[in-house]
Amino acid sequence: MKMSKRLIAGLGVLMLGATLHANADQHDDHGHYDNHGDNHYDNHGDYHGNDHRGPQDNHRGGPPPRDFAPVRQIIHDNHVYFVRGAPPPPGVIVVRGRPLPHGYYGERLDNRALSHLPYYPGYEWRRAGPDIVLIAAGTGIVYEVLQGVLY
Repeated sequence: MKMSKRLIAGLGVLMLGATLHANADQHDDHGHYDNHGDNHYDNHGDYHGNDHRGPQDNHRGGPPPRDFAPVRQIIHDNHVYFVRGAPPPPGVIVVRGRPLPHGYYGERLDNRALSHLPYYPGYEWRRAGPDIVLIAAGTGIVYEVLQGVLY
């Protein structure tokens, strides 16, 4: 009789684990339903989910472009939503194709600004003084530096 109770208890634990795993794909860390599959985290582990997109859906679903002239125009046209960040510490230089300097992560843009920028899975927008930087979220490697776009 003990064996059957253990077997039942073990099966219950397995079923509970499978249910939790299945529900994890549909809910974000805050318990909100999400069936888009595009949850993402920055390199500090902060959840962003879909809350950075406003009325316009800037979800591209592909890699970032090589030409950022349209993004520069978006920033120019919506400049009231973009504020200049604090300058990087002395000696910190953000270079395209290289990781962000150790200990420096740039500043996160607020949701109003992010709602105007295109979203690229696996990448995150940051600001560094008058510049906006697109980085690979997992590695911190700088994909693009939009120099001087923040006034």
